[in-house]
Amino acid sequence: MRRRLKPGGLYRRVRRFRIPLAAVLAVCAGLAALLAGEHSDTETTAAVRVTTDVAAGEVLSTAVLEETEIDAAAVPEGQPAPLEDLLGETLAVALPAGALVHHTQLVGPGLLEGYPPGTVAVPVRPSDTAIIGLLTPGQRVAVTASSDAPEAQEGPQRIAEAAPVLWIPQDESENWLGTSSQDRNVVILAVDSATAAQIAEAGHSGRLHLSLVSSSE
Repeated sequence: MRRRLKPGGLYRRVRRFRIPLAAVLAVCAGLAALLAGEHSDTETTAAVRVTTDVAAGEVLSTAVLEETEIDAAAVPEGQPAPLEDLLGETLAVALPAGALVHHTQLVGPGLLEGYPPGTVAVPVRPSDTAIIGLLTPGQRVAVTASSDAPEAQEGPQRIAEAAPVLWIPQDESENWLGTSSQDRNVVILAVDSATAAQIAEAGHSGRLHLSLVSSSE
């Protein structure tokens, strides 16, 4: 009896059977997690997110999109479109890696209806954002490019004379577009592909300026 009650007897038994005991505890933990998952009331839904940082104006493809399951309560009103429906669409705003893609972040359907073949929708971030508050879809603007580089020999260059405004993400109800001011300071214009290329190049190397012009110009 004294030998059985000797201090350290239980400790030695635990050390002797520590491996089988650890295995039993691991199995119990796995079963508990499985049961918790089966009884979870969380409803999930399929969504699409970008796998890398995507700039405004970029065309969506399988290279930057993936499907994921998320809490249905985290999805804004109106379910996101399936991945197949997003392929080939153009982003109206920049999205960081991991952000969900929603139809309100895209250049809207039908914006180019009635325009000549070859017309494209291009996002422009004007240097003077005050002009955005004066614009509404249907108005026409001139696009001028300037450069602050010391080596630049030429002055401001007019790129577009009377480009129609297609869309401006200004409305407070469009919070899904993003929270930063850069996400909202974008004007979508309708131009031909050559002008779109000039705008993209000028926006990368300098600043873009918009000015209202008469629709007859």
